[in-house]
Amino acid sequence: MLDPVDPPRGQRLLRFVQTNRRRLGAFVLLVGLLVVGSTLSESFPRDVHLRYRFGPSHATVREAHVTFVRDGEEEQSARFSRPSGFPAGLDHELSLMPGRYEVQVTLRDDQGARHLARGLRVPTDGVVSLDLFEPSWGGRAAIGGLQ
Repeated sequence: MLDPVDPPRGQRLLRFVQTNRRRLGAFVLLVGLLVVGSTLSESFPRDVHLRYRFGPSHATVREAHVTFVRDGEEEQSARFSRPSGFPAGLDHELSLMPGRYEVQVTLRDDQGARHLARGLRVPTDGVVSLDLFEPSWGGRAAIGGLQ
């Protein structure tokens, strides 16, 4: 049996909404802004700081061609040339859209070209190091897989 003093649940909810309309409106607006903001944040490029590490044979590398592929499409590429050889590490800053990338690399030295691939996820925090060598290569690279 219903208690005549206690109003039905629907009336209590209606009374709560009527007395707290401003607070509820602000809450709904805040949630909406958060949803829209998180969706839009995925639509803008992000700054990425990469450090390419060439390993023990860095001084023999004369050229590096780096391609960033996302969803099967080439997004960006860069070519670096150092006729006297590369330092052990090389910093590269660029802007990329959020997502997963395959970083395809071609390194050239006096003996020819070596190809490898690494994985990268954007956005990232800080400096991301990409090792462009494998210890088993003995300084020479072969075709490699995703990291």
